[in-house]
Amino acid sequence: MRTYFFGDIHGNLPALEACLKHLDSLRPDAAYCLGDIAGWLPFGDKAYARLSREGFPTVAGNHDLLIAGAIIDHPGQLDRMQATAYNAALLSQVGGAIDYFLDLPLAIEEEEFTVVHHSPFSLPKEGAAPTIDNFGYLDRVAMAKSIPYWRKYGKRLIVSGHDHFPAVFELPEGGEIRSHHLKKGEMSLAIQINPSSRYWVKAGSVGGPYRDGVPAANSVLYDSSRKTVTLFRIPFDARNLLAELSSHRFFRNLPTIKKYIETLRTSAAA
Repeated sequence: MRTYFFGDIHGNLPALEACLKHLDSLRPDAAYCLGDIAGWLPFGDKAYARLSREGFPTVAGNHDLLIAGAIIDHPGQLDRMQATAYNAALLSQVGGAIDYFLDLPLAIEEEEFTVVHHSPFSLPKEGAAPTIDNFGYLDRVAMAKSIPYWRKYGKRLIVSGHDHFPAVFELPEGGEIRSHHLKKGEMSLAIQINPSSRYWVKAGSVGGPYRDGVPAANSVLYDSSRKTVTLFRIPFDARNLLAELSSHRFFRNLPTIKKYIETLRTSAAA
């Protein structure tokens, strides 16, 4: 069984198209979206229209829930709130889009793995509504707090997005965490799975912002027969995207998008 994972599209249609083309070339048995279809870039309506036609099982990301009004952001996240408001206005004009986001599950449990946007250990208790606090980041402190729950968790494989850093974390039985990261210049990284270890795969981001500084769409392939997890970076033509963002009178002034534009520009000049 070969399963493909991708997420954090954030309205980047060129990157999404490259990812879907890559998915088709691999011909996996199944594919899952890790959430954050929209958010950050001002093209959430286009990404939603494209992805919703595919019918992939999809979990809710924090941006999806923010746009749908299901959760409220931290007051300090000013540029994220501005991007959310812009995309909420776009998507509220698209029939069924907000309901689609509201209907997305927070987790999908399969026989071999769990799919979540951030972490299965920070989900709200059963019956409780999610909040923005359910979507932290997997830094060293959060990882250390997760280890006791992770060791007892019913699935040996967790796949999530959210952090925008492509990486595989391995937790051996009774051992310390090992991390495997895609280095700059690497377009793929295959990890052989040890049956006695647990794995947490952070899939990176299809659409950015790219926190590893590499403007390429990220995805993951899990091959249960070969016992491998492979991280991919998929190149895409960002010239039109760079031009659109650079000339966008509102988004080009948001701090996060300004950094994103510089990442795209630096790559285009290389």
